[in-house]
Amino acid sequence: MPTIENFFEFAVWQFDVVRHAFAFSVAVFLAGLVYFALTAYQTAPAYRLSSIISAVVMVSAALELGQLWMLWNAAFEFNPATQTFAVVDGQRFSNGYRYMNWIIDVPMLMTQLVVVAGFTGAALAKKWGMLTFTGIAMILTGYVGQYFEPAAAGIEGYTGGEQLWIWGAISTGFMVWMILILANAVRNPQGEASEDVRRGLIRCFWFLVITWSLYPIAYMWPVFDASANGVVIRQTIYTVADVTSKLVFGVMLGQVALRRSAELGFKAAQDGLMEAPAKAHA
Repeated sequence: MPTIENFFEFAVWQFDVVRHAFAFSVAVFLAGLVYFALTAYQTAPAYRLSSIISAVVMVSAALELGQLWMLWNAAFEFNPATQTFAVVDGQRFSNGYRYMNWIIDVPMLMTQLVVVAGFTGAALAKKWGMLTFTGIAMILTGYVGQYFEPAAAGIEGYTGGEQLWIWGAISTGFMVWMILILANAVRNPQGEASEDVRRGLIRCFWFLVITWSLYPIAYMWPVFDASANGVVIRQTIYTVADVTSKLVFGVMLGQVALRRSAELGFKAAQDGLMEAPAKAHA
């Protein structure tokens, strides 16, 4: 079944806002890739994996959002008579590419937080395994549910709308389980950790929870607003969630890793922390 975007005609501004949101996302993630690549070696080896993972997340997100940008442009064409964009015969836009990106990125984002929390060896492997399982289960069950958007939105000729709610609820259950595992990790960081580091980890955790909460809203949006404007709002929510949960979260967590590295006596991190206040006062 097609996703809800395929059932509407879009005014020029509506089509452009969505297209520009995709392009903006790609540009942001490519800029993020450069940032993480240039700053990775400021952190101690024990926490450097966090920046490396952020760089991989940037590549993954840029590729998938670039695919959505191309698909959006290919799936719709302008009709001069109506001054709108409508679906091209034989073409179809799909948000499924987002889920493919999330399968890669979600386990990585969680691993980052656990790494900076100081987990290593068997403890890290155990946390990684549990978080990867719950994260992928969350994405795959949501992926199944999104195929029932047309019915849930009341599009004539489609049935099974309750499946969106059922699979969405299952996906949310895995999300809650995953968050509880993360909460335990940040409440109990391994090794020596100052109060600044502990507070930083908790801030990163809650920031991730808040930004992730935007995804279920976008997921259910067609139920409440099945219209061209609803599509624009939904894709805007997805864009905000992607940029904040991947790039902004990565930068925040990188600062915690930098602080933790400096407390270990890693000179590059100490220099990096000294440069930040100097730039702020410049």
